[in-house]
Amino acid sequence: MEDQDLITCELSPLSNKDELHYREDVQQTEAIYDNFDKWKKKIGDGRLDYVHEIMKMVKFEGKILELGAGSSWFSCELSKLDRVKELYCLDFSEKILKEITPKVMDFLNADKGKMKRVVGDFYSLKFPDRMFDMVVVDAALHHIGSMDIVMKEIKRVMKDDGKVVAIREPIIPKMRPGSKETFGAHERSLGLIENIYTKEEWKGFFERNGLKLSFMPVIPEYSFAHKAIKYTPLRLLNGYLFAHYVLIATKTKDE
Repeated sequence: MEDQDLITCELSPLSNKDELHYREDVQQTEAIYDNFDKWKKKIGDGRLDYVHEIMKMVKFEGKILELGAGSSWFSCELSKLDRVKELYCLDFSEKILKEITPKVMDFLNADKGKMKRVVGDFYSLKFPDRMFDMVVVDAALHHIGSMDIVMKEIKRVMKDDGKVVAIREPIIPKMRPGSKETFGAHERSLGLIENIYTKEEWKGFFERNGLKLSFMPVIPEYSFAHKAIKYTPLRLLNGYLFAHYVLIATKTKDE
């Protein structure tokens, strides 16, 4: 994939400069990311099976925007669906989109003809109103500092019957409220934004900005422990001791 296929948009002043510095200059020097074989290992951590399970439950189709796409592995998998026509993979790290995303496309045998890489950020989406049938997110919403601004932008670029699907977002279980204090402590020490919210807080972010939210329980199979939860009565504790949900929102009509 040639660099001339990359769409570059001006970043909003709200973009986290510390996080961009980490993504551009630090992340690929860390022990778990310092060569592409390690990126492949991360992608093979169970998330592909997880998203394939979700794809059986949710109808992905049309023109889709992925926010905070990073390596764009999620879009790569969606590109293989006949119902999906175009995918815009948006991330504020030009380096990731240039150096990692094309390798991931090859690794996952993505339909590259459907995919467009876009350098940009959450806060000011450089797309027309009602452009997308769906907006998808993989573990990126909790990195947002000004959630209401982003939710308004998401609603703006979605068609009137559009849908948001957010996977792998952290949620505070009811019996573990202390998670808010301990979650992402190391990342926050580097100046990165790492948030974790209750279901009620997530619902508030979406619904006060015109997006009706529901929670679809899907327990991943990353490890033996996850499988023990998923296939035993322990799954009934979802939301209490742990919280594995897909966030699905639909656009509500303006008054």
